[in-house]
Amino acid sequence: MRKLLPVLVVCALAGCASPDTGPQAATPAPTPSTPTTSASATESPSREPTTKVKACFDGDCLLKLSKPVTIRLNAKKFYYPKLEVVAIDKDTITYWVEYPHGGGVEQRLGEGGGSSFAFRENTPVEVKLVSITKGQALLSLSPGERG
Repeated sequence: MRKLLPVLVVCALAGCASPDTGPQAATPAPTPSTPTTSASATESPSREPTTKVKACFDGDCLLKLSKPVTIRLNAKKFYYPKLEVVAIDKDTITYWVEYPHGGGVEQRLGEGGGSSFAFRENTPVEVKLVSITKGQALLSLSPGERG
């Protein structure tokens, strides 16, 4: 697992990075008692769960995971070329987004927890851990609304 300086993580999550090095906004994972929900990040009949990581390139998928994976993203649309799920345990997942100009941010999500990442005018990526049971996770990626 990557080690980050506490200041970098705080700045990245607060959106205070310089304009060329970090996301405009990132939402930290909610506490288990107050999960966030988003209509675009919830399971829907049109989005069938898949194990195919390539289905997430457009930032819109329900991905079944049991081990760490690299999810390639459309960098022209989202700015960030990938999201890496670096750990899955019995009740959380941890993912890492590397900034193209150096650094990055790591986020841990519990069941029902969500976060997002974006850069300037690019479309945000909303990430939600829909469910996790015995190390089997259902992760939702959705394109967010441009701010």
